[in-house]
Amino acid sequence: MKQQISILLIAAIAMAFAFGCAKPPKAERELAEKAFRSAAIGKDCDKENYLAAEELLSKAREEINKKNYDKARELFLKVKEKSDAIVKYYQTHPDECLPKEEVVEKEVEEEVDEITNPAEDTDLDFPVIHFELDQYDIREEDMAQVEMMAKWMLNFEEKVVRIEGHADERGSVDYNMSLGEKRASEVKNNLIQLGVDAKRIKIVSYGEEKPVDSASNDEAWYENRRAEFKRVN
Repeated sequence: MKQQISILLIAAIAMAFAFGCAKPPKAERELAEKAFRSAAIGKDCDKENYLAAEELLSKAREEINKKNYDKARELFLKVKEKSDAIVKYYQTHPDECLPKEEVVEKEVEEEVDEITNPAEDTDLDFPVIHFELDQYDIREEDMAQVEMMAKWMLNFEEKVVRIEGHADERGSVDYNMSLGEKRASEVKNNLIQLGVDAKRIKIVSYGEEKPVDSASNDEAWYENRRAEFKRVN
């Protein structure tokens, strides 16, 4: 009897250890979400697969919230696979994916093939820079957005922007206020290094005061760890 109890205790400890060691599939999630964003370019010509990828991504996020990390990892991998297939389909079926009038215009005028440079758009919809937990370094995948903002500011030299730093709800109020300021400062410093006059960049931290998502889960926390650009003039 004592031997059976010991075996059960060992099994229970092993199971608890296994679950305790499981970690969220951070890398798989980032790759899947990035691939899904890229797949938006072909959502109209490969709608069925796009909707399927969207549903898989939603389920993966649900599994994250349930802490079913192995299942979430499996779903994120499927999202990336399907999203990559959508992009490939778009690239190999341009006539099918583009509106007919645009295809005709492309045949007549080659310059239509060039996408308008967003850095030349005075009404640019500013990007949002996201950060890892407790970090203020700019992620590699967000550097292109910072570089685009620098080009925009160099194109419109009269413009002044304010960078607002934010944090998720975890941590003390003072800590999050400081973290938000560091995130805003880091973005500002990168803009300066890219040639933007420091006098044209204001910063402010709101800490955890202004979440874009009030939920308490990984997805909401990710959205709230951010730096936003706002027009001053």
